[in-house]
Amino acid sequence: MQVVTLTKIVVPALALVLPTFLAAQPPAVTTSPERLVNGSAFAVRVSPSAGEALPGWRSLGAELDGRRLTFERNADGTWSALGGVDFDAKPGPHPLVLGAVREDGAAETFTVPLEVAHETRPTSRLTVPKRFIEPNARTRARIERERALKASLLSASSPKSLFEGRFAPPLANATSEGYGMERLFNGKRQSVHYGLDYRAAKGTPVAAMNAGRVLLARDLFYEGRCVAIDHGHGLVTLYLHFSKLEVKEGDRVVRGQRLGLSGASGRVTGPHLHVAVRWQGLYLDPATLLALEP
Repeated sequence: MQVVTLTKIVVPALALVLPTFLAAQPPAVTTSPERLVNGSAFAVRVSPSAGEALPGWRSLGAELDGRRLTFERNADGTWSALGGVDFDAKPGPHPLVLGAVREDGAAETFTVPLEVAHETRPTSRLTVPKRFIEPNARTRARIERERALKASLLSASSPKSLFEGRFAPPLANATSEGYGMERLFNGKRQSVHYGLDYRAAKGTPVAAMNAGRVLLARDLFYEGRCVAIDHGHGLVTLYLHFSKLEVKEGDRVVRGQRLGLSGASGRVTGPHLHVAVRWQGLYLDPATLLALEP
C-alpha cells in the first residue's frame, strides 16, 4: 500500500475556537496498488484521526487532476473510493485534494501528493480490411453519429455505487493483448489499445465483471456488437465484438451474469473479447481494476 504524507489546511476562524484540533493527528491515507502508473485504476482509503478533540466526518470528497472521487464510509469508520490515473499523466506527484465536512459542520481540506510513474508499453502491428482504415463518406457519417451516441450514453453514470466487492474477469481464458499498446493498422498509427483482449473462440459466454446497469447494448462500426455497464460514480466496463447479445439497455445485471457470446464483429482480426474500463471519461487498465479489493 502506498502511504502518503498530507498537508493540512484548516479554516483560520476554526483555529481560534478549536485550538486543540490543530494538534490532532491528520488522517492516514493509503492507496492500492502501492505503485501508481499512467492508466492505473486505484483504491484510496482514508482513516480519520482518532484524537478525542476531532469530531467525526459527515462527508468526504476529493479531486485528482480535475476529476471527482466519491467516497463512501466503511463500517470501521474509514472512507474509501475508486479513482484513476490518465494514460497521458506526467510522471511525478499529482495532488489529491481531500475535502471533509465534520459532524459539527466545520470544513477542512487536506492535500495528498500521489506519486505516479510512467510505464512504457510495446507496439502492436495489425492488418485489417481497408474499409476500417479509410472509411467512405457514408461510413464516416455513421462513425460520427456513433461517437456522439457513445459520449451521451456513457456519461449517464449513476451518482450511487451499483457494484459490490471485487471485479471478476469476464471469462476464464488467457489474455492476448494488454492495455496501452500503440496500435499500427496496416502500417499506420491509428490508436492506443485502451483495453484488455481475451482469447475467446466464437460463442464463448461473456459475464458481467460486477453488478450494474446496462447503458449500451447495440451494434457499432468499430466495436461491433457491444455492451457497456454502469457501476456508478462514473465507472463503466465495456465488452466488445460479441456474436450475440443477451442483455438490453436499461437492464440491471449482477456479477457473473451472462451478457452474450463472444465473436468477431466490428474492427477485428479474429474472434476475441475486448474489455475496457472507463472512469470519469478516462480509459484505464482493466487488469489494475481486477486486482483491486474495493
